[in-house]
Amino acid sequence: MSYKASDTSRELIDKINKSSNKEDALILPTYMSPYEKIVNILIILSLIFLIFSLFYKGVGSLTYTIIFTSIILITLREFFIQDDRAIVRIYGPLGRIRYLFETEFRDKFLQYFNETNTDGRPIPRIVRDYIYQKAKCVNPIASFGTELDNLDPDNTTDTHLLHLNFPPEINSVSYEVLVGENRNGIKPFRINNTLNVSAMSYGSINWKAAECISIGAKGIAYVNTGEGGYGPHGIAGNDVIFQIGTGKFGVGKGDFLNDGSPTRVLDDGLLKDLIKQNENIKMVQIKITQGAKPGLGGILPGAKVTDEIAEVRKVEVGKTVVSPSQHAELLGSSQKDSIKKLIEFIKKIRAITELPVGIKLCVGSIKEIDILVEAIKTYNEGPDAIQVDGFDGGTGAGENIFMNYVGYGSTVETLFYLDYRLKQSGIRDDIVLSASGKLFTPAHAALAFACGADVIDTARGVMLSLGCIQSLKCHTNH
Repeated sequence: MSYKASDTSRELIDKINKSSNKEDALILPTYMSPYEKIVNILIILSLIFLIFSLFYKGVGSLTYTIIFTSIILITLREFFIQDDRAIVRIYGPLGRIRYLFETEFRDKFLQYFNETNTDGRPIPRIVRDYIYQKAKCVNPIASFGTELDNLDPDNTTDTHLLHLNFPPEINSVSYEVLVGENRNGIKPFRINNTLNVSAMSYGSINWKAAECISIGAKGIAYVNTGEGGYGPHGIAGNDVIFQIGTGKFGVGKGDFLNDGSPTRVLDDGLLKDLIKQNENIKMVQIKITQGAKPGLGGILPGAKVTDEIAEVRKVEVGKTVVSPSQHAELLGSSQKDSIKKLIEFIKKIRAITELPVGIKLCVGSIKEIDILVEAIKTYNEGPDAIQVDGFDGGTGAGENIFMNYVGYGSTVETLFYLDYRLKQSGIRDDIVLSASGKLFTPAHAALAFACGADVIDTARGVMLSLGCIQSLKCHTNH
């Protein structure tokens, strides 16, 4: 594997592997290290001595020494020792100002001057709070009734869950899903959980975030690598879906189209070696398009292409990487021809990897679903899984025109019709459907399941749980 895990993550993974219970091996958000306790005591003593010095001695060299010592101790604590606030770990004592404003001033400011809990975009505060609370094991309790407009789809998913006042006895159920169960010559992928981690490429998120996600997902969920190659996504030994984007990063090589323009194509040998070296890769996914930038390839600025990222992606160090808008292997004379080539491409990758192969797409026209379903039935071949991303997908940076105005519809709209057409054609049982795009709460998930999803994928939900504050600056590298 070209990516080498950090010492910190390797130590934590070893600790988890040696423990009988993963939760016992993890550090709780409320944990305070012995070093932090010692430094806190020293800071308190310094402040006591400062007060004593000012009161009895006046301002002198001792006072300045105590002030300097206190500043050094506080800076060391905030930057290097405390581990409960990610923002403070990055910005030091200045980071505390953020939490001061959030705790003491934010609610009052929003109440009178700015957004309410329900009208924030793209993800309202009421949803973000739910994710933050669940991530920190805080029971999400409110009072005095709902703040929601029951007709607002951003907050309510445009539906309500109907409860039973007199429920029948419920037997235990399994949430496992098998991908490729009826396919000969491949290893079926057993998905253990209905909620999993959607695609976030190494390079778009840094190694710290990717390693944290891998460790958190171990034994619980799969992690999709995104199109940036196989980086830190599987360091903990968790299940991984390896995504092949139009740039074929990690498994591709440079080539040229018939008109002479440069592109990238699949390198069969690199893909075969990658799968052989990483047994926790359970499925391959071909990304056609995504909701954050439908119809566009991704861009990774040269400044972010470090030695390590270049090795993972198999590209040049320091050179801006632009993904083609389409797979070179799928270029055809018509939509039907392109989909035929897609089916052949799927068969090829399945033969190389001996794994299930799925696709991810943000549908641009409902006719595309009809053509795709007809082709799968006609050729009796096709993807083992389909991930549906709505035009409201996010995470990845993209041009705002495409992000705001391009794409057929929401995830559940597309999912509902795809599920209907697959059932109508009698091939629904052969294909696992997953949904991604603004699905954050059990209410969102319930609607997706009702519209045909077998599995839920979330990326922004995971980012928020890591401490993302929706500053909307992902594309700036800051």
